[in-house]
Amino acid sequence: MSTDASTLHTTRFGDNRWPLGGPAYAALLVIGAVAFPMPPGGDVTGAAHPSWLATHTGAAITQGLIRSLAALAFVVLAVGAAQACARTLPRTSSLPAATLTGGVLSGGLMLAAQTTALASALFVRAGGQADATRALGSLQAAFLDISSLPATLLFLGVGLTSLRTGLLPRWLGLLTLLGVPLALIDAGSYPGGPFAPVAFLGLVYFLAWSLIAGSWLVRPDSTPQPHPHQA
Repeated sequence: MSTDASTLHTTRFGDNRWPLGGPAYAALLVIGAVAFPMPPGGDVTGAAHPSWLATHTGAAITQGLIRSLAALAFVVLAVGAAQACARTLPRTSSLPAATLTGGVLSGGLMLAAQTTALASALFVRAGGQADATRALGSLQAAFLDISSLPATLLFLGVGLTSLRTGLLPRWLGLLTLLGVPLALIDAGSYPGGPFAPVAFLGLVYFLAWSLIAGSWLVRPDSTPQPHPHQA
C-alpha cells in the first residue's frame, strides 16, 4: 500500500470524530469476548475444536460479525490517528503515512481472521470435515498473530509524533511507543511460540491504548497548533 502523506493534510474527515473508532474497537472486542461461550481452553479460534463449534455455530457467527465490526473500527481509528499526525507535522514527514499504513494493514488482517472464523462456522454448519475445519482455525490464528506486526508502524508513528509535537501527552506518547515491542511480542504469542505465556498482555495493551488514545484525540483541545510549514 502506498499513501501520499500530503493527502492526509488536505482531506477532511468530519470534526475529527474518526478516532472514536478506538473506543468502539475496545467495546466491541469486549462484547465479543464476554457475551458468547468460549471454546475449550479459552482458545480464540473455535474452529480448532470442530465438535464444539458444531454445537455453537450460531453464537460463533454472531461473535465473528461483532469482531469484524471491531476490526473495521480499528481501521477507522488508524485513519483518525494518521490525520491527527498530519495536522501537526510538516508535509515532508513520513509518519502520517506510516501510521495509516500500519493501522489499516493491522485492521485488515484482523478482518481477514474474522472472515475466516465466519467461514469455518458456516462450513461446520454445512457438515464440513473436522480436518478442514481445523485448517481454517489455523489460518484464522495466523491472521490474528500477523496482524500485530503492522501495528508497530501505527504505534511508532503516533508515539514519535506525540513526543515531537505534543499530539498526545508525553506519558501517553511513551506508552504508545511501548506498543512497538509489545506488538512484536504479541505476534510471537501463538500456541507453542516463544511468548505464548504472555499472549494476554498484547490484547490488554491493544484494548487499553485504543480506548485511551482514541478518546484523547477526539477532545476539542487535544490537537496542537498545525506545523508552520504546512501552509
